[in-house]
Amino acid sequence: MDKDRFSAHGEVHAHYQPTQKILHIDLVGPFNLEFMQKYERVVGAQRKTIDSPCWGSLVNVHGLALAPMQATNAGQEIVSKAVALGLVATAVVLHEAEGVEMQKKFWSRVYESSTLAFEYFDDTTLATQWLSERVLASVQARSVDQLNSAKR
Repeated sequence: MDKDRFSAHGEVHAHYQPTQKILHIDLVGPFNLEFMQKYERVVGAQRKTIDSPCWGSLVNVHGLALAPMQATNAGQEIVSKAVALGLVATAVVLHEAEGVEMQKKFWSRVYESSTLAFEYFDDTTLATQWLSERVLASVQARSVDQLNSAKR
């Protein structure tokens, strides 16, 4: 094993629900830079299955979901790629009461570097409802844009 490389800290699981147009991501922190590479392998594989031009992600966060700045920068790159592939909104459900404000600062640094709509929740049902509304609005706006382009 390379002595300069650490193992990934943190867990990630993902699955895409095509009927909802939502990519469900479950995370357990804390994270390190190597975790971001693992994240991209796991979540990237699911992104490849998405055939909708507009979709959302529901991120369930367990544990203290914090990471060093290098991992934050990697997270920003991952979000930019996902937005380019049709990600329109992300709902983040923070399941741990400990360090909520610190976690929000971390996740905000990741998402604020993009055009992505994002919101924090402590309830998965409310998060899913908010996310579904954002995805539906984006799908409808895209349909209107395509209709207007066809008329020209």
